[in-house]
Amino acid sequence: MSAGDVATSMVARVALIMNVFDEPGRRLRLDQVVSRTGLPRSSVHRILRQLESAGLFQRRPDGYCLAASPLPRTQMVDHSQLRGAASRTLERLHADTGLVVHLGVLLGKDVVYLDKVAGRSGVLVPTRVAGHTPAHASALGKAMLAQLPAEEVDAVIGERLEKRTPATITNLATLHRELARIRSRHGLAYDTEELAIGLCSVAAPIRTSDGEVAGLSLTGAVPTHRLQRTAPFVLRAARRISQQLGGTDLEAVAGPQPTATDTDSMLSRVLRTLTSDAWV
Repeated sequence: MSAGDVATSMVARVALIMNVFDEPGRRLRLDQVVSRTGLPRSSVHRILRQLESAGLFQRRPDGYCLAASPLPRTQMVDHSQLRGAASRTLERLHADTGLVVHLGVLLGKDVVYLDKVAGRSGVLVPTRVAGHTPAHASALGKAMLAQLPAEEVDAVIGERLEKRTPATITNLATLHRELARIRSRHGLAYDTEELAIGLCSVAAPIRTSDGEVAGLSLTGAVPTHRLQRTAPFVLRAARRISQQLGGTDLEAVAGPQPTATDTDSMLSRVLRTLTSDAWV
């Protein structure tokens, strides 16, 4: 099984488990979740523990239940259409760059990762499917925050911004200036060692038909100026996913847009002209 197949399988299992909690406040024991999903007991137990660690589930004496969330339950759980629309693009970006590709959504002040296709370089990126990281500390999070009104950003982020590295933005004024720059780049966001030392990212926002903001990113041990070569294609890929989902709020790129095949082909040609040491 390829790394992409493993990632897809994990996402499908997480979605299957979360969707059995189909009513607010429903609590299920481990054996009940196993029975309803048909998944191996060891897999269900491991995933439930990871979801609990990520803050998405709570474990109580009478079973597991969804954790309280500032977002409606449908926004937190039902992302199957988004994952399906993005899947081919994630795989293609990974295949062409060897970098880690993420798909995520906002959950309060955090990014929650819906999908991750790991880079072949072996670089450790401290993220996992269903895991979460501070939105202000990554390109993926900032790309999504930039789509929100300033007052909503203040309400979501709060006064205290967690410091992950010396480069992490730690005050709201600086964050708002950064979000303004991202808006001026039509949603394109970067981070240089803001989430983890030695890692840089480029990201673009995705808008779904119901108005939810998601995002797509590339991450690796690559200087930001090299990631900039991929930026137009990351932005186009995110906008294409938005179009597939029926999202219309993101600003369109001026002029005729390339088809999915055209964009994939252009990206492949550009990236494959780079020598292998340009990425590692």
